Amino acid sequence: MNKILIIGFGKLGSHLYYSLKSTGKYKVTFAKKRNKKSILDGLIRSADVIFICVQDSIITKTAESIIKLNVPLKNKTIFHTSGALTSDAIKVLKQHGTYTGSFHPVQSFAKRTTRLTDSFNKIYIATEGDKPAVKKAYSIAKSIGSIPFTIKKENKVYHHICCVMASNFLSALNGRIEETGRKKIQINGFNNLTFLNIYMPLAKQTLGNIAVHGAKGSLTGPIERNDVTTVKHHLEALKKSSKELLTFYILMGIETVKLALNKKSITKKQSSDLYKLFSNYIIKQ
Repeated sequence: MNKILIIGFGKLGSHLYYSLKSTGKYKVTFAKKRNKKSILDGLIRSADVIFICVQDSIITKTAESIIKLNVPLKNKTIFHTSGALTSDAIKVLKQHGTYTGSFHPVQSFAKRTTRLTDSFNKIYIATEGDKPAVKKAYSIAKSIGSIPFTIKKENKVYHHICCVMASNFLSALNGRIEETGRKKIQINGFNNLTFLNIYMPLAKQTLGNIAVHGAKGSLTGPIERNDVTTVKHHLEALKKSSKELLTFYILMGIETVKLALNKKSITKKQSSDLYKLFSNYIIKQ
């Protein structure tokens, strides 16, 4: 039975801990900042596999701290779980005989968990590193129901950019929708309705459509149908009420024009006219 140590018991670390524990295949322990050096020494000494689940800015420092404990590290497999950084972030461990890799769950974990979970089931795990480490990553990922894939080091930052846009920017987008709805719609008698009541069904349906038909196939709305009058109406309203939101609308509008043109639901001439329309509303600094 492999012994796995998780360093960092935050959102991701706790979900990984309980997912591994739920399989019954591993002896899993975790370490926190407040652990005494003697306890951490013993945990690392006995572990076959170590996951470093800490903030990107302290991953290398954590690896260096492990080395300073002067415990045997030869043949241990050590991963970090950063989406943006490659296994080079912990390359200092290689000179001590460890296999190193990165193990990034393509999922967001909103809160820490305190119970057995299957939150890693059917999610993708991006991995890269030494061949033995990647092999171990595949084995562990599959054991918790995840789908592992290998990514090249030079491409990992772009993978993480995609993750940020798919998750973090989506949250920011919905935050903006919620704020706009709260400020502009409540005055029309919707005080008892929240953002989730009104707009979440639309967002969920759109995401469902994207899953089935792809972004291009699921695109609808005024830009997709070249409804210039409606788009101009939106721009005029935002020009008067929110210059900040106007800039955001223009940026997303331009991206939507590109998608609509790619879908061939609008012509090149129509796309050019829409670009000109957006450019007329760009705020001059």
